Amino acid sequence: MSKSLLLAAALIVVSTLVFAQPRSTASSAETANVSVAKQWYEAFNTKNTALIEQIIADTWTDIPSPPGTPPGPVALKKTLIALTTSFPDLHLQIEDVIEAGDKVVVRSVITGTQREAFFGIPSRGRRMSIQAVDIHEIKDGKILRTWHTEDWMTGLRQLGAIGS
Repeated sequence: MSKSLLLAAALIVVSTLVFAQPRSTASSAETANVSVAKQWYEAFNTKNTALIEQIIADTWTDIPSPPGTPPGPVALKKTLIALTTSFPDLHLQIEDVIEAGDKVVVRSVITGTQREAFFGIPSRGRRMSIQAVDIHEIKDGKILRTWHTEDWMTGLRQLGAIGS
C-alpha cells in the first residue's frame, strides 16, 4: 500500500472520529443561545429582574401558563418575585444543557426553604428540592417561548402541603 493511500485512509479515520462525535456544551465553546438560557437561571438565583428584561422577548410565552397570564417579561418577573419571596434562598442548579437548533433544554434542580406563604400554602419552614426541565426557544438573543415541567408534587409533599 502506498504512503499516500495510507495517509488518506488515516485522515478518513481521524475525520470520522473527530467530526462524527456529538458535541456537548460542557466540553465545547458555549453558544450564544446556551448563554442566554443560562442567564434565565442566573436571574432567579440573583433575584435580578433587570436581567429578565434583557433576555425575555416582549411576546414571550410561558407554556403551560396560568389562565390570564400576560405574555412577556412582566409575567416572568412576577413569578421570580413570588418564588423568591416565598423561598428567599431559592436556587436553581443547572444539571444538564442540551442544544438543538433554536432550542435549549435545561434540566435543573430547584431548592429552597419556604419562609412565606406559597400560593396559599402556609410556611412551615420546610426545605424542598425538586427536578425541573425547561425548553427555551431562542431567537436573536431573546427567549421567545419556554415549555416547563417541574416536580411540584414532590415539592408539595416536602413542604407538608400534601401527605406522602
